[in-house]
Amino acid sequence: MIEFDEQDGAPAPRREFETTIPLINVVFLLLIFFLLAGTLGETSEVGVNLPSGTIDDPAPPQKVTLYVEADGFVWVGEQVMEPSLAGFMLKDFMKDKDKSRVSIKADQAAPAESVLTLMEGLRGAGVQQVTLLTERGS
Repeated sequence: MIEFDEQDGAPAPRREFETTIPLINVVFLLLIFFLLAGTLGETSEVGVNLPSGTIDDPAPPQKVTLYVEADGFVWVGEQVMEPSLAGFMLKDFMKDKDKSRVSIKADQAAPAESVLTLMEGLRGAGVQQVTLLTERGS
């Protein structure tokens, strides 16, 4: 719509406005950066509900992480095995890794017998320290 000047009937001069396209570009670049930076964390496809713990001392990072599901099966990477066979099967898996430290993420509904059997198998495989990982308690 054309606006007319009240005095002489000529159209009003166009207002100069700053373009917002550079601002939109910066916002989208920041959005892409945060989307990429947020997905770099380690995720696990195994659905394990960790029990809560009471100690605030965080465990040091481990080289090998084992996951124990609620049904008692053990996951190492993309391999699944029974806890009784874990020590035997992990000897080849841990050949190139640090054998001294292993962490276990066990589901809170996992049978304690499965976790203990796994720990005995790890001892037989030469593991020196096992850390049970839990969620921080409230």
